[in-house]
Order: sequence, then C-alpha cells, then structure tokens
Amino acid sequence: MKISVIIPTYRPGAYIFECLDSLRHQTLPKNQFEVIVVLNGERNPYEEQLFEYFQKYSDVVSQVFYSEEKGVSNARNLGIDQSKGQYIVFVDDDDWVSPNYLENLVAQADENCVVLSNLVAVGDDKTTPENHFISNAYVRNAGQENLTLFKTRSFFSSPVGKIIPRNVIGSNRFFSDFSLGEDSLFMFTISRRVKTIRLASADTIYYVWNRANSASRSHYSYFFRVKLALRTTKRYIALFLKDPFNYDFPFFLSRVVATLRKLFQKTYQ
Repeated sequence: MKISVIIPTYRPGAYIFECLDSLRHQTLPKNQFEVIVVLNGERNPYEEQLFEYFQKYSDVVSQVFYSEEKGVSNARNLGIDQSKGQYIVFVDDDDWVSPNYLENLVAQADENCVVLSNLVAVGDDKTTPENHFISNAYVRNAGQENLTLFKTRSFFSSPVGKIIPRNVIGSNRFFSDFSLGEDSLFMFTISRRVKTIRLASADTIYYVWNRANSASRSHYSYFFRVKLALRTTKRYIALFLKDPFNYDFPFFLSRVVATLRKLFQKTYQ
C-alpha cells in the first residue's frame, strides 16, 4: 500500500461524501491507496451511512473505524495506528482534493521528504474564493529552491495539504490533551525528522471549505486565548528542549511567535 488517506469525522453531514467522492475519482490507481475514516463520538446513523457508501463503491480500498472517545487528535491517532501506507495523507471531512492530488504528491515523495500541495479556500457557498494564509505561502514559495522549514512554516501549522512519510511520523502522535493548536504541535514534533521539502505543481489542490460554524472560526474570550497561548508555548519549549540539536531553531521561534500572536485574534486560525 503506497498511501493511507486518514479522515477523522464527528457527526458528519452530506459533505463527507463529497470528500470521499474526490478520493474515489483520483488518477492514482485505487490499489495504491487506502481510505481510512475514523468516526468518533456519536455512532448512529453515521457509521451505517459510511458502510453503505463503501459497499456501493467497493473498488475503493477502505476501512471505517469507530471510537467512543471524541476529538480529532484521537481519531487521527487511531487512523495512523491502523494504516498500512508508506505515506500518510490527512484530509478533513468537509474538504476535498483535486483528481490528481495523490498521484502528484507521491510522485515527488521520498522517505524523508514532505511534499506540500497548493491550497484553495472557499466560502460557505463552496464557490467564492477566500483568502488563506497557506495559499499565500504557496505563492511566496513557488519556484524557490532549497525550501526550509522556516520558509514554509505556514504549511506546517496543519497536517492537511501535504504527504508525510510514515518514516517521518514514526511513533509520534497528535496530543489529545489539546483541542486547539494540536495540529501545529504535531507538525512541529515531526519536523525534526524532515530532511527535504518540495512543492507540488499548482494544480495539485487541497480545497478548504471555510464553514462559518467551524471550530477554527469560533470566537474565544481573551482569558481563554491567554491560557491556551501559555500552555501551548510551554509545550513547544518542552519539546524543543528534549531534542534541541535536531529541531530547527528559527522554525521553533516562529512557532512560539505564531502562538503568542493568536492572543490578538478572536478566532483560532
């Protein structure tokens, strides 16, 4: 198995089937990737709906797992543990990818390289383009040689929009004690094992649906943001001090600065 696509989901709407359809229409041969959906929290009727979908499209290599424990981190960790692929691709259940997505990413991948995709964000109507910091980062880095963690730091705030070798993830897992900021912490943790970074072609697109009621667009009190920023910064420092010679110091500082900058943002993006 070349690629494991991991999709965490909680009480999914019809949008998850749009996500799955985009994977079903991949140009990469279906025997080279598996789709792992991890349903957490409420079980019915979602599990049955997912089983029905994969029974209908049995040519897709798929697994559906259920966990009573809520949380995207727990779901992703379960997906990693159950996956068989040489490479891991994370996709959120309300997003979708271009037909060439997996084929283009794996074509440039190797055991120590993270390949980054383009990203397009759309609003509630799924057609109106919206500004996104990773889209801007792709434009800034396109055509550049010798990409570094610091130059591509915006991409490493999230596990989506890239292909990650299993060798890079190793035994590392998402921190389930964080409900916000866990993505950046995970990406920082594995960054010490990333040797090379490449950009896929501009038509290799991860589509982000900016839903108005998503967690990243929810508003949080200043007290909550201060508490979270201090806790997250403390975790970054602890991780860095465990392996200071293998972490990239400028990248580490950028993570701390980005965390503290969220003190001045009401939403968590």
